[in-house]
Amino acid sequence: MKAVEQLAIHGGEPTRKSPFPPWPVLGEEDERAVAEVLRSGRLTALTGGKVAEFEAAFARYHGVKHAVATSSGTTAIHLALAATGLGPGDEVIVPTHTFIASATPVLHQGAVPVFADVDRDTFTLLPQSVERLISPRTRAVVAVHLNGHPAPMDDLLSLAERHGLSLIEDAAQAHGALYHGRLVGTIARLGCFSFWEDKIMTTAGEGGAVITDDDALAERLFRLRSHGEGPIAGERRYYHLELGYNYRLSAVQAAVGLVQLGRLDEYLAARRRNAAYLTQRLGAVPGIEPPVVAEGCTHSYYKYICRLRREVLDVSIDDFVAAVAAEGVPIARRYPTPLHRQPVFREAIAQGQCRYEEGSCPNAEALAEKLFMLQVHPTVQEKDLADVVAAIEKVTAAYRR
Repeated sequence: MKAVEQLAIHGGEPTRKSPFPPWPVLGEEDERAVAEVLRSGRLTALTGGKVAEFEAAFARYHGVKHAVATSSGTTAIHLALAATGLGPGDEVIVPTHTFIASATPVLHQGAVPVFADVDRDTFTLLPQSVERLISPRTRAVVAVHLNGHPAPMDDLLSLAERHGLSLIEDAAQAHGALYHGRLVGTIARLGCFSFWEDKIMTTAGEGGAVITDDDALAERLFRLRSHGEGPIAGERRYYHLELGYNYRLSAVQAAVGLVQLGRLDEYLAARRRNAAYLTQRLGAVPGIEPPVVAEGCTHSYYKYICRLRREVLDVSIDDFVAAVAAEGVPIARRYPTPLHRQPVFREAIAQGQCRYEEGSCPNAEALAEKLFMLQVHPTVQEKDLADVVAAIEKVTAAYRR
């Protein structure tokens, strides 16, 4: 029987000593695109054409009529909610296991987030939980394609149609993911994306977009994005039709976005290749459950999420993550605090500004104590992934029951 190696966290030799490859990595093409915009002196969506060029390219990639570029994925979701007419007292069902920005725009719109449970395997919105939470005040559902895995859109679309609800796709983590052959973000009337620094593609650190085939919604999205101002044709008249925001993307960001969009398919192929390697190797490690991909779905692997099986390994999720990190491998827990337990939402629940039914999200509660995240971005090579596997094998061997 092979002797168990001393863990680095206990003074042993770490599995890896060299830094992990960084992400994102912007190159000369990105630099040239930025320099061209800077030299032009036309740095905004109002004075130059670069933002409109990026919007047209992003819409074309998704096969939709309109893309509205925004300052972030959060503002994209806020614009989508506002464009559908949501307001004070309206309820919006959101998953409790997700990034906070899937839900905070609901509060900013004066509406009421209602927290639903997620599937134990895909970590996406659970249609049965959504259906139980629908009330006479429910107006919308935010379907999050979490970590790059598509939400169950057929069931959610059916629920939305039966109850007259708006369905908004939060595809911030899922560029290029497919649901039964359709790109996520194109299935409901509105799809929202983020281009934050470490996303599958970036617009120089911050940025987002809303896509739609609905002409009326697109017109309102463009208006709300820019102070509620009416269409500008020729001389600007500063005539504002409704309360709006300054959620515009800059021309510099759009220039980087165009370069990155041209590489998106290459990035996706690398992520899927890296994920396949980890799934094949980690699937044989006792106590580790690799990501599940539902039938008919194509994952884009923004993050590679595994489940720790405590019945096999005698270690808490915190201690496991700390031990693997000490081996020199990037690792982190994934959403350890469900949204309904976050301070901002606990206070809102107490004040009646959010709705959460105690005990209604058992899957999300359980996942908070089991999930961890590994990196599979395009700069990661097989030798780096081999170190990830070696580190996890070493740690699991030390804690096996």
